[in-house]
Amino acid sequence: MKKIITASLVALATTTGFLLNNQPAQAHPRRYYHSRLYRHFPLYRQPLNYCYPTTNWLIDEDPAYHPQAYADGYRQGQQSAKKGNKYKPRTAGGEFSRGFDDGYYGRNFAGQKQIVPNEYKPYTTSQCSWY
Repeated sequence: MKKIITASLVALATTTGFLLNNQPAQAHPRRYYHSRLYRHFPLYRQPLNYCYPTTNWLIDEDPAYHPQAYADGYRQGQQSAKKGNKYKPRTAGGEFSRGFDDGYYGRNFAGQKQIVPNEYKPYTTSQCSWY
């Protein structure tokens, strides 16, 4: 008789515990990383994508004013005159064009007068990565 009373008290306590303390349970979803290497391994945290600003430099190179522009234009002007090509003004302009004209018409080599250094211009862009 004692066993029946003890068993019924334990059953009554457990059923009231289950009925009164019913909190909703939620399972964690399984996430799979879509890669060949990690196809079958679950990841429980989704990787985060974040972006941050970065500064890059754009080099503005002027083709008409590089340090050897006059010499290159003079050499190409001489070669064009030797081949007998008809004169065409150069679209690059600057020292290259002046050298080409001097070389084509057989003038003395005058050398470079102006050298414009390359100009470095900063620009900001965003770079994104996985966390």
